[in-house]
Amino acid sequence: MENPGMVDSDGFAFRNAMSEIGGSDSIAFRNAMSEMGSSGSGQVGREDMFKYRMKITFVDQYGMQEAGIDGGGVFKEFLTSLVREAFDPNMGLFTTTAQHNIYPNPESMQADSEARQLVLDKYKFLGAVIGKALYEGVLVDAPFAQFFLGCCVGQLPEFNDLPTLDEDLYNGLVALKNYVVTQPGDEDEIYKVFGLDFTLTVRLRDGQRKTVLLVPQGDQIKVTAQNRLQYLDLIAQYKLDKQIAAPVRAFVAGLHTVIPETWMRLLFASPLELSRLLCGDSGTIDVRDWQRNTMYEGAFHAQGRMHPMVREFWDIVETELTEPQRQRLCRFATSCERPPLLGFAELNPRFCISGNNADDADSRLPSASTCVNLLKLPVYSSRQIMRDKLVTAIESNAGFDLS
Repeated sequence: MENPGMVDSDGFAFRNAMSEIGGSDSIAFRNAMSEMGSSGSGQVGREDMFKYRMKITFVDQYGMQEAGIDGGGVFKEFLTSLVREAFDPNMGLFTTTAQHNIYPNPESMQADSEARQLVLDKYKFLGAVIGKALYEGVLVDAPFAQFFLGCCVGQLPEFNDLPTLDEDLYNGLVALKNYVVTQPGDEDEIYKVFGLDFTLTVRLRDGQRKTVLLVPQGDQIKVTAQNRLQYLDLIAQYKLDKQIAAPVRAFVAGLHTVIPETWMRLLFASPLELSRLLCGDSGTIDVRDWQRNTMYEGAFHAQGRMHPMVREFWDIVETELTEPQRQRLCRFATSCERPPLLGFAELNPRFCISGNNADDADSRLPSASTCVNLLKLPVYSSRQIMRDKLVTAIESNAGFDLS
């Protein structure tokens, strides 16, 4: 199930919602936005679309519709695939911090008014996508920066949020804030040491650099002991708010079309709570919890966790895989590298391992149907073969094509 082809929302059809996952990111995202963000039959508009139940039908690369009924798992696969592509920094709408968290790209805004509005429409659409994921309880692989999540829950960013964007900048500004003046009578001492005025240099889309005035005639105002706190606040205000204000407003507006602002304020007391509910628990994976909340089908159905190959599998996961490999295994099988906030018991559908007794099992790789949280595991002839095949599968960053 790779290629979402149609979305039904209580009878309203939207074709070509995404073109070939794994193909052109720009085409996939553009088609999803065009079809799901439009009014379709004219009865459901952009503002209402994500409030309705959506059903997805996948088509293969030959345009053939895959068999099966979307009971929720296929929609999950569609949503997670869309999020994975649309929030990819290579798309240009989002960029990353040094901690590899994402936030709206300040360089995404266009000078042309029509192009600028199109970009804002994209941010609004993605806000609605995230709202839908929250509403449906679908975990997504979108590690947002904390200051940006704060904006989503109605919190205004402040100076102490700056480390979640740029820790080096924050440390430099703290050094300025804590600098002890050695000559109280010299008002220019801080300027002599740091050489700062009320300007900020930013990079433009074409690679050129531009000087931004933090206040009128800021290039003529030196940073001194008397005004340095104002300077710190202005830097934080520009970096965390002003330079991405338009994308953030558009994104939050889209989010509120699914989950009203009052609900967001009531449900989430902090950005961290929102992050955990949206992306899962960021701690280490509890393998024992994962094992307790796993079902077994196929060759493993009769014996379940007592099947020799199942016991070998869990022992490999717990003792031989690194934490990043466990996260990749979780993503390989469920589409998200983190478990739900309350553990694997909250996965819907429940995580399942299906055994396959094929004659050529040793030549096969494990595969997955992430839409139903299903890991398909051939019954290998030895523990070492299983380990090697499992690592190959999760490190390949592939999925359905390995079936």
